[in-house]
Amino acid sequence: MTNNWQEQAKQMVEQGKQAAANLVSGGEMVIEVDLERGFFRVKLRNIQPPQARPQLTEGFCQVLASGAAMFNLQVTKYTEKTGEKNNE
Repeated sequence: MTNNWQEQAKQMVEQGKQAAANLVSGGEMVIEVDLERGFFRVKLRNIQPPQARPQLTEGFCQVLASGAAMFNLQVTKYTEKTGEKNNE
């Protein structure tokens, strides 16, 4: 069963790479984690092209929210745009 799950995960990664090929050509993701507090922060850096950053950030938020739903977690998202905060 583990091998089947790993194969499915690999296929998903490859499909994601193909889908994102026209959006992003490279960059970095830094993840800071505090396991005891249940806290993590993600920073995208050097995203190429730079104008893809908002769409990429929103995509990661959607993936994270979908993952949380699998664990039966309620998601509240706070989006800050040019100085204002929007609750979703």
